[in-house]
Formats: sequence, structure tokens, C-alpha cells
Amino acid sequence: IRADMLHYQSDVMMNGAILIALALSWYGFHRADALFALGIGVYILYSALRMGYEAVQSLLDRALPDEERQAIIDTVTSWPGVIGAHDLRTRQSGPTRFIQLHLEMEDDLPLMQAHILAEQVERALLHRFPGADVLIHQDPCSVVPKERHAHWEL
Repeated sequence: IRADMLHYQSDVMMNGAILIALALSWYGFHRADALFALGIGVYILYSALRMGYEAVQSLLDRALPDEERQAIIDTVTSWPGVIGAHDLRTRQSGPTRFIQLHLEMEDDLPLMQAHILAEQVERALLHRFPGADVLIHQDPCSVVPKERHAHWEL
């Protein structure tokens, strides 16, 4: 769609430039056509390179932006029953976001309750980031070293 838009924009610019160049040539400025053509060519080249760059970037893996990572942290840390979390890893490949993290929970929390809690957090993240691939690991607080407890890196 963007390529079609560029095509139509360049057609309009070329037709306008031709009319202006014809008018200027009547007044003796015969190089106007070449100058307009050069300017339009530079614009088309720049736009095509920018579209190509954006297309390639959408195919490469990259970490989620800091705002999205902060939204993940806010969602997780505000959830009742979650003591903390750490080891947040995010990436985006094409349109898909991948979110991985470790939840810190009470040591004596039954397995089924830990599972339900993790699923609730996962659903909250999926609500915020539809279509994301979310992987949550549950850790009892006692197995998390102090320096990693509730440790987030943006």
C-alpha cells in the first residue's frame, strides 16, 4: 500500500513539475525540467530506501520497546499473590511478541494455586498484548537469590 502511495505521489509530482517546467521554459529557464526530475528522483530514492529499511526491520528480531517492557512489569508487579518477578526477556519477530519471565511466589503456595496465578498473569499480559507468545516460569521465593529478587532490566 505504501509503495502504491509513493507511486501515485510521484506521478502527481512529475505531472506538476512538467507543467511548471513548461511554464518556466517559456521564460527562458530551460534547465527547470532537469532540476525537477532530479529532485523527484531523489525523493523517490529516499522513500524507497526508507520503505525497504522498515520492511527489513519488521522481519528482524528485536527487544520490545521500553514502554512495552514497563507495561509488562507494571502488570506483573501489581498482580495479587505475586511477590516479585525477574529475568524478563522480550523480543518481537514480525508481528509476534515473545514475553518470558519468572514469577516469584510464596514457598508454601500449592502447585495448583501457583498454576492458576501464573495463568491469570498470562491472560492479563495477553489482554495487553494480543497474539503474544507468553512463557511464565514459577519460582518459590526461597530459591531466588537475593540479588535477583524482583530484578528487572529495561
